[in-house]
Amino acid sequence: MKTYKEDMTHEKNHNVIADEMVEQQVAHHMTDLLNDRAQRLTLHQQERLQTAREKAINHLAQKQALLQHSAVVAAHGNVLRWFGNHFGQQHRTASAVLVLLVMLFTFLAIQKFEQMNQIENSDAFLLASELPPEAYADKGFDAWLDSN
Repeated sequence: MKTYKEDMTHEKNHNVIADEMVEQQVAHHMTDLLNDRAQRLTLHQQERLQTAREKAINHLAQKQALLQHSAVVAAHGNVLRWFGNHFGQQHRTASAVLVLLVMLFTFLAIQKFEQMNQIENSDAFLLASELPPEAYADKGFDAWLDSN
């Protein structure tokens, strides 16, 4: 006993085969018509078709040449060509150096921010401020800061 799923699969396969047969029949009929009409072409029509065919072939050849050139450019990279072949051959080294420079710059920036933070929290900051150091030790000073 077949299941519903098997029946549906069989029916779909049968429909696909039937569609392919119809398409083949249509294609065969079209080729017969084209061949029949091609036998009745005038000399002028044949010359025009030959000219159009040559133009199409030339256009296709130009497109293929352009695509090949584009593929060569893409393979070598656009930005790397600006720096010459030497840079293109050494791209791994250049990338590693660039990453190291970014890391060094980040480290130096963090160090600078930490120094600024240390200066703000140091005794020198307290002594240089307009308030006396005793004001910071006063418990009421925090309440006064919050209220203002």
